Amino acid sequence: MLFTAILLTSVTTVIDNHYQQQLGCLTMRSPRLTPRHTPRRTLRTALAGAAAVALTIGVTACSGGSSDADADNADVKIVASTAVWGSIAEQVVDDATDAGSTLDVSVSTILSGTDGDPHEYEATARDIADIRDADVVLGNGAGYDNWLTDNAASDAEVITAAAPGEEHVHDHGTDEDADHDHGDANPHVWFDLDTVREFADNLASYLHSVDESFPESATGVTGDLDEVSARLDKLPAAKLLFTEPVALDLINGTALTDVTPEGFADAVLTESEPSAADLASARDLIADGGVDVLVTNSQSQTAASTQLVNAAKDAGLTENDAVINVNESPDNDQSYIDYLDAVVSGLEKATGDDTEDDAE
Repeated sequence: MLFTAILLTSVTTVIDNHYQQQLGCLTMRSPRLTPRHTPRRTLRTALAGAAAVALTIGVTACSGGSSDADADNADVKIVASTAVWGSIAEQVVDDATDAGSTLDVSVSTILSGTDGDPHEYEATARDIADIRDADVVLGNGAGYDNWLTDNAASDAEVITAAAPGEEHVHDHGTDEDADHDHGDANPHVWFDLDTVREFADNLASYLHSVDESFPESATGVTGDLDEVSARLDKLPAAKLLFTEPVALDLINGTALTDVTPEGFADAVLTESEPSAADLASARDLIADGGVDVLVTNSQSQTAASTQLVNAAKDAGLTENDAVINVNESPDNDQSYIDYLDAVVSGLEKATGDDTEDDAE
């Protein structure tokens, strides 16, 4: 009992000092990043959050997040792992508000921007406190962001695009290429448009169950994705090589074909270095004219991918705008739909199907 009293006193003192310090920093902070502690949370959860604040207070000072009054007063607090899922949630919520929903929902994102590789991210104590305080936790699944789902509160609604910790099954383009299988471990499910539609509808359906004024489906998101699908359907046949399979699922059902050598692709999917033979196979394929478009990811650039980019330059692909960079996540202040539009526009230009842009 004495130890507990000392602990509670110490934590209370730390929190009081911390929030006194925050008062002077409010105008310097980006909103939505600091956890909200609501009365419905248990003492255990509150203490866990306080401990996390105590652990990070020495290094965060005025450079971290701040308490956001809007988030504190919201009916539902949503925390997303990356900017992709956070952006989709924001669109679902904004569209619902425009349609007359009275449910007050706040959305915050743990990871945003293109700095660093999300595959290697480790949640901080502050992140964990924020996640544990969320009413709804949104993630990618497929083993991509287990740090999010593993830390969700037991009473939180967890919605992921793919099952947490499981691999995402996909094919690689046309039926004639169906036997060209690189394994089924592509976690970049946000380029599978059917998966994104289902994710957005699942979120809308849950929020509708909380408040019937919230639309039961995400018609705005699905409408935007339908437009993207229509553009993809118009792309002419072309052979693509991926240095990293970020946008691989986007070509499913299109005339585009994945010709990435299997050994090279398997090595990338298992996050290992391709063998010299596999790298040479990919490089020779480019040099011999067997690749129309090279798709790379500067956010996860490796020595092997750099060699393939150089080979594409030597083969003249760069001059034809046929080397496309697809980052792991949207740029700061770029929505998911804008990010998706940029990728499709790059494919249209690389394959010569940019008539819409020429008309403008």
